[in-house]
Amino acid sequence: MSAAARHFLHDGFERTSLDRIAADAKVSKQAIYASFRDKEDLFDQVVRANLTGKLAAAVPGRADAHAALEAVAMSLSGSLFAPRNFGLFRANILAMQRMPGLSAAIRDYRRTASSEIACLLEALAVQGRIDCPAGQSMDLATRLGGLAVEGTRHFLGHPPPSPPQRRAQVRLAVDLFLHGLAAVAAGDCSPARVRSAPRPGAPVDRSRLRLSRERFAALCDAAADEFLAHGFDAASLGRITTDSGIARATIYRQFGSKAGLFEHVIGREVVAAARVDIAVPRAGGPSRQLQRLCRAALDLHLEPRSIRLHQLLVQESARFPVLARSFYDGQVARIGRPFARIAAAAGFPAPQAAVVRACHTLATFGVRYLVTSREVPAGERDAVSAQAASIMLRGVKR
Repeated sequence: MSAAARHFLHDGFERTSLDRIAADAKVSKQAIYASFRDKEDLFDQVVRANLTGKLAAAVPGRADAHAALEAVAMSLSGSLFAPRNFGLFRANILAMQRMPGLSAAIRDYRRTASSEIACLLEALAVQGRIDCPAGQSMDLATRLGGLAVEGTRHFLGHPPPSPPQRRAQVRLAVDLFLHGLAAVAAGDCSPARVRSAPRPGAPVDRSRLRLSRERFAALCDAAADEFLAHGFDAASLGRITTDSGIARATIYRQFGSKAGLFEHVIGREVVAAARVDIAVPRAGGPSRQLQRLCRAALDLHLEPRSIRLHQLLVQESARFPVLARSFYDGQVARIGRPFARIAAAAGFPAPQAAVVRACHTLATFGVRYLVTSREVPAGERDAVSAQAASIMLRGVKR
């Protein structure tokens, strides 16, 4: 169990083999099968065995709302980036596809930290310090936690922050959460400097392939579908050749390897997603415009192909970190362009890069919708978008 935990929580499910676990534990592979049905059963039991204790320290007994929220958010941030917990939360995203029951158990474990923040928010609301409507304390706690750890950013190729970086991010998160954009000074991200993610990989030399544009597109589409459906390790070049009608030798001649094919075709998906423009009507004032922006960003985030692309790049972030970072940065840039315009129209200074990332985290609700398979109805989308816009503009402090 200890050997399996080391590998699963560091490398994830797909990249860990039973052979490696057996070698590390100095047992035979047959000994593993004597105790566990298969790799999934071992993974399930290892992860559940690590769902122990609470994630955040006790809420401090402080009268100042900002200091209390900063202390508990810092504790939550430290818990998330501890290697064991980071591996567990990464497993939460990856288990969603094949092990929804396990994913739900991890999600409940994550909520132990949010429940502490929720209790603090309820206490502050009773004291008249913040606006926390009845029944919304857990959602608001999740919002603050997502801001403190920057949502999906560090699951998608960006390295874990240093302690000083964590402190700075927590301070920003609490400032935004309590006071909105009014609490944030002018920074380093003017509208002209919010750009799309760069195109990963080298351009394709179709002359070497001697394929028509249509056949090359069919190859890329078939490969992307295969990787999105099965992940990198389980993807089959045989199925790709069958679906596209392109010979395996041709694929190797152009891309060099399976990894080269992955980088190109998933890179195409990343670039295409980053180039989507979010058009927000100028009518209705900044509050209404920001709500529309959050709703449009959430709708794009919830598209099935987008969810699968998130899950795939979280799974492969160690092997293809540049690709994972490009995907995350492209999602932020996509929302950053209209957000910068809305902020300027509302009379706020040009938002810093970290503030644009915060807007993305609020609009997409962090990792919440990456770890659930349910359909998100229109009414819920409207409600969470309105809440995100309200926090971003005004905060929750009375």
